[in-house]
Amino acid sequence: MLLAITTVTAASIFFFTQDQVDEYKSGTTIYTGIASGYNISDVTESSTQYKAAKDGFANLISVLDSRDLRDELGFRLLASHLMLKKHDPTIIGEEAYNQLEELVPASLRSKLVGATLEETSKNLSAYYNATPSNPIRDVMYNNDLGYSSDALSSIEAKRMGDSDLLSITYTFQDPAQTKHTLDMLTKLLFEKHRTLFTAQSESVVNHFVEATNRAQERLKNAEESLLRFQETNGIIDYNTQVGSTTTEKNTLLAKANDLDIEYAGASATLRSLEQSLKARGVPNLYSQEVLALKNRLSRVTTEIVELELLNKGNTKSAQAGRLNELKQEAEDLSKKMMGSVDKHFNNTHTIQGLPTTNLLNDWVRATFLLEELKSKRNLVNKQRSEYAQEYAKLMPLGDENRKLTREVTMAEKEYLAQLDGLNQSKLNQQNIEMASQLKVIDPPYMPGSPTKLTRILLILFGSIGVFLLTFGVLLARELLDDSLRKPSVAVKKMEYPIFGVLPATHSTSPKQLQLAQNAEDQLARQLILKMKQKDSSYPYVVGVLSSMSGEGKTALCRALANNLISMGIETQVLHPESHKGLVSPDAHNSFYSPLQGVLTDATVADLAGLDYLNNAVVLVEFPAVLEETYPVSLFKHLDLVLLTVRSNRVWQQSDKTMFENVQKVTNAPIETVLSSVHPDDAKEMVVVRPRQVIQDQKVLPSHKDFPALETV
Repeated sequence: MLLAITTVTAASIFFFTQDQVDEYKSGTTIYTGIASGYNISDVTESSTQYKAAKDGFANLISVLDSRDLRDELGFRLLASHLMLKKHDPTIIGEEAYNQLEELVPASLRSKLVGATLEETSKNLSAYYNATPSNPIRDVMYNNDLGYSSDALSSIEAKRMGDSDLLSITYTFQDPAQTKHTLDMLTKLLFEKHRTLFTAQSESVVNHFVEATNRAQERLKNAEESLLRFQETNGIIDYNTQVGSTTTEKNTLLAKANDLDIEYAGASATLRSLEQSLKARGVPNLYSQEVLALKNRLSRVTTEIVELELLNKGNTKSAQAGRLNELKQEAEDLSKKMMGSVDKHFNNTHTIQGLPTTNLLNDWVRATFLLEELKSKRNLVNKQRSEYAQEYAKLMPLGDENRKLTREVTMAEKEYLAQLDGLNQSKLNQQNIEMASQLKVIDPPYMPGSPTKLTRILLILFGSIGVFLLTFGVLLARELLDDSLRKPSVAVKKMEYPIFGVLPATHSTSPKQLQLAQNAEDQLARQLILKMKQKDSSYPYVVGVLSSMSGEGKTALCRALANNLISMGIETQVLHPESHKGLVSPDAHNSFYSPLQGVLTDATVADLAGLDYLNNAVVLVEFPAVLEETYPVSLFKHLDLVLLTVRSNRVWQQSDKTMFENVQKVTNAPIETVLSSVHPDDAKEMVVVRPRQVIQDQKVLPSHKDFPALETV
């Protein structure tokens, strides 16, 4: 049966695939760089770990298997075919091209075809979704044209070992379209993959761009506020200005004190000289001419002091010449004052006057020094006042300046932090873009011949699958079936020897009928052998028992009686009276009451009647021992007990217990007759004789009441 089912399956597959359309297979290989490709992070980090590479390939294959990509691929394929001006054998087969022209009219094609492939694809998608029924939908749903998701489901992608290579194959009935589909697929995959990778970091980059712009605006506002504050208050560098003002103020204070002391000393010296000159007769040191020169000298001295203070240490400035001129003028004024005093003195005194030349020189010098110190005092006091005012103005502005400076500092730090985050996110985005670069290293090829193995593989794997399935079912049935089934199993479970079998006959097949006849003949021969083992003139009494009704007791009695009688052996069969109507009474069939063997110590002779001793064999059919009352008194008169049991039932503990008890009350051996046995299982005990032997055999004489069973 196993071989027959497998053969039928293979033949069915061959028959149903004989009109199968030839299919062509093409492939391409893509380098992904997922496992070992270079990226910016490789400068400081190790390469991608195995799990990350595995996840990367799984994501890439998921993109390939997505319905969205296949739908878009279908629209792009259709768009590329509709944009053809004429048939191109490298893109689509002629038959498919002609069919497409019939399905899509020229008027509709002119509306859908755009300037680019992307534009045409979008037009097709829009037209497809516009109405529930249109020509484009019919084309897209036609699996034979290769645009539907089901037609593109034969696209297969897998990673080649542990490498960075991805193998993609596609099988379709048009070789040109097979190659063209893979070309379009690789381009679309590159776009999807790049978009998917960059989209991961695009949101992060956008966040940092917005945050950086906000931080920059805040910094700008803070700097503008600080600048307005500094412009309003004349501040360039507050801390430096405050420090410089304080230092200069203290320096000028010390210098003013020193000048005050020097001025006081010079003033005292001048007064002393004037008194000395008056005592010597100098009439007037402050004549009009001398006073004019003195005032002029005071102004020149003041200007000299200012220039010296303002141009301290700067010898190359434009004021250096002016300073030299003023010093020369001061010296000239000093000489003029000296000359004026001398002249005035000569005009008012005789030659006999006291000598006053040294005193006058000292007076002129003292006057010059006093004027110089006075100018310096005035200038220093003026500067002290200015620095004091500056200091008084700057001190209240400290808190506001620190607040504005702090805001600028904080805004600057925030801006630099956001700018650093933006740089890092852009670096990471660039890294992702570099890592997501796919390259075709083995482009799709035009298949030259159809795939021949498809049909062979279908037959092969279909046959193997059915064989394994059938074998598994049979094996499971064998292992799970606790029924007696066949003689070899029954003898192990029942622990009684097998006397014979009665095969099941479900048809009029000559082979099955012959097998049943041979089994009955074997039963008769077995019984004759048992009879020969008894040395007695009394009939050989056989009890036919079963646990339940319907086990085949009556059929066994009929078979044995027919065969024995046909051999000339007188045989009588005793049936329970409950079988009246089922068995026709005649000279060889009689009935008895089972109660007679229960209530009295009846013998077989009592039940069989006066002709008991005229028989060689007496077959006593007992009622079902687990269902009805049976003649217990007959057990001790039996020569053989035939236990009839169906092969398709399970031998229960109740059956075992019952016949163990029967064994205790009889000396007859108990042997099993297995009924309703499958013909294949019956062959364990029944030999099927060749047909020629059967035809040569002669029919034995039979009893007049029992016609012989003719051989078939």
